[in-house]
Amino acid sequence: MKTSFFSSVAMLAVALLFASCDPKPVMTEVPYTKLQNYFFRNDAQIPTNPKIDTKEQFDSLFGMAPVMGADGKPTPVDFERQFVISVVLPVTNQQTELYGEHLYAYKDLLGKSNLYFWYSANRGSDTLSYTMQPILLIAVDRQHDAEYISLKEVVDE
Repeated sequence: MKTSFFSSVAMLAVALLFASCDPKPVMTEVPYTKLQNYFFRNDAQIPTNPKIDTKEQFDSLFGMAPVMGADGKPTPVDFERQFVISVVLPVTNQQTELYGEHLYAYKDLLGKSNLYFWYSANRGSDTLSYTMQPILLIAVDRQHDAEYISLKEVVDE
């Protein structure tokens, strides 16, 4: 009799544990600012981690590329309040434009914070007479800082 009571209590505890776990974490969209008028330095290696936390780290990877006009200044980044997520593709001779699609945050089942950044790459069919290195930089408020950041390319099929 005691064995069946304890096994019933154990099964109830396991059922409550599974019921309290959300198998699908809730994703929330995170706002970001696209950075304009920067280039990837030719003396730098493509970073393995897309997150950039400091101005020194940022300056070692990217240079300013101001152009004439009202929107010609590089977008400023306040590293006290923001961090940068970078998408850097290899050098190519195809015209390539990168676009941010969505940035989502969620906590996994272990409680760790995660960010997923979906971007798209519009690759032209014409071959250029020069090479380029496509980049996409976004600034994110530190309140959305995460332990894990993943880049996902949206591919149209």
